[in-house]
Amino acid sequence: MRLPPLTALRAFEAVGRLGHVREAADELNVTPAAVSHQIRTLEDHLGVELFVRGARGLQLTEPGAEFLTAATEAFRILHDGVEQLAQRSCVERLVVNSLPSFAANFLVPRLAQFHRDHPTIELEINTGGRFGEVVDLRGLGADIAVRAGLDKGAFPGLTAERLVPEVMFPVCTPSVREGPVPLRTPEDLVNQTLIIVSRTPEGWPEWIEHARGQCWRMEGLDPHHGLRFDTIQLATTAALQGMGVVIGRRPLIDNFLASGLLVAPFDIEVTSKIAYWLVYSPAMAGAPRLQAFRSWLRAELGLAATEFA
Repeated sequence: MRLPPLTALRAFEAVGRLGHVREAADELNVTPAAVSHQIRTLEDHLGVELFVRGARGLQLTEPGAEFLTAATEAFRILHDGVEQLAQRSCVERLVVNSLPSFAANFLVPRLAQFHRDHPTIELEINTGGRFGEVVDLRGLGADIAVRAGLDKGAFPGLTAERLVPEVMFPVCTPSVREGPVPLRTPEDLVNQTLIIVSRTPEGWPEWIEHARGQCWRMEGLDPHHGLRFDTIQLATTAALQGMGVVIGRRPLIDNFLASGLLVAPFDIEVTSKIAYWLVYSPAMAGAPRLQAFRSWLRAELGLAATEFA
């Protein structure tokens, strides 16, 4: 029998490992319909039903569970082989998984210097995975990740180095700050449109409470009412278009402040309980390409050079 298509095998392994078509689709950056099609293609090729389809979604059949074990092992062997070849090559590849907002607002604007300093390291940035999920580096196809979490316990089985916490404060364009209803004190926010990120655990409520603690009354300001977006990136873009005031998050917002595209109308800041973490497998700690990226990232964040955790 001919081997099944690799795309169908990847879809099967992802669904079997994650347990849901939608999560597999997110990881593979395709639609759920495409994943379902690949599963049907594989079942037709093998002539075996791999999943039972019911009200609770897909459940592995007994042959499906046995084949998942074989597929997982095959992908592990293939991954290890690629790693061995990559280590022998003159050009080393490093795959960095990052939260989309950190990748777009912090990593990418600074990557030119990394490439100048490390021309033999081929860097790939991917943004698979979601905030709060257990980090599966192999499933994400990554060597190292920059994620957010409260403590090391959020990253079981991996080495996790705390980088910096987010520092939160309102930001807007200069035209909004100096507009028809200028922003002079925090109480002036009642006359502005608040831009809200719906999927973040912290934001306007924490900042407003902190401002009240500094004797600002903040009457009539509802932290849950405004223009809502589901990502920091979209909310920041809305602020850049002059649509209102958003909670800026350092270090993500630093470039916009330095360029003058956004300004902080007040000097009231709140440090988040959540920090950014550098996460990698203990087996990767000695890899020169990982060491180079780690040292560069720490320097860009203004952190002292340290030995590996």
